[in-house]
Amino acid sequence: MQLDFTFDTYKKLLKGFIDNNYHFQTFSAYLKNPKDRVVILRHDVDRLPANSLEFARIQSDIGISGSYYFRSRKKGWDEDEIKQINNLGHEIGYHYENLSRVVKKLKSYHDINQILNYGLKDFETQLTSLRQLVPVETICMHGAPTSRYDNKNLWGKYQYSDFNIIGEPYFDLDFSTVFYLTDTGRRWDGFNFSIRDKINGQQKYWREKGMVFKSSFDLIDALNQNVLPPKIMITFHPQRWNHLNIDWCKELIFQNIKNPIKWALINFRRKKVLIT
Repeated sequence: MQLDFTFDTYKKLLKGFIDNNYHFQTFSAYLKNPKDRVVILRHDVDRLPANSLEFARIQSDIGISGSYYFRSRKKGWDEDEIKQINNLGHEIGYHYENLSRVVKKLKSYHDINQILNYGLKDFETQLTSLRQLVPVETICMHGAPTSRYDNKNLWGKYQYSDFNIIGEPYFDLDFSTVFYLTDTGRRWDGFNFSIRDKINGQQKYWREKGMVFKSSFDLIDALNQNVLPPKIMITFHPQRWNHLNIDWCKELIFQNIKNPIKWALINFRRKKVLIT
């Protein structure tokens, strides 16, 4: 029996892309010189950075590189592992969540302009801390599903280019030409459970074209049938991938509990918007 979301399955998925003549690029490399048949490997390091280091070693062993976005929080931040991943030839980026962060710390009401101002200062502080460890050229938002603040909204008022940042996937990729896959919800069709990690302008189109996959094995079959587009960004959350052990079981149980809660939250917010 084949089990998904194991490191062995991850290796098979990478091999599937290699066997079907895909190149691999970091996000920054793609922005500078995009290849025609390419997978942009993105990793959102929300927690368990040791899992990300294992991913990085697997990729390094087969000669490919990915982008790893670190949150500035204890569960996802390990300075030694950040440096090790960078030394293996991978890109390090900042997984920012500054609006949702500062709102948690504020003890009294502040208007949106004050929140944005505090958020920008926090962004600069955390980015500086990460750059003291490794070079950082790109950023990517953390969805913060329990917060009512979308961290991307920081850039409605400010410019991340002012901090020598060259790209943010949700702003700097053309998703009409780049197919987006994410393991949100510990499945590849988990966009229904995602609060913010979705591409609303394209998701309906991809679904109509049959570009919806539940498991990694479905993706491998699609690769072998040559039905995937030539340009793809894949987002992995490495804490969801483990050896077949107690951690794998815990993550399976946790996601099966979490997904219905997120689905209910999405529908509650949708109904609230309709009412107001």
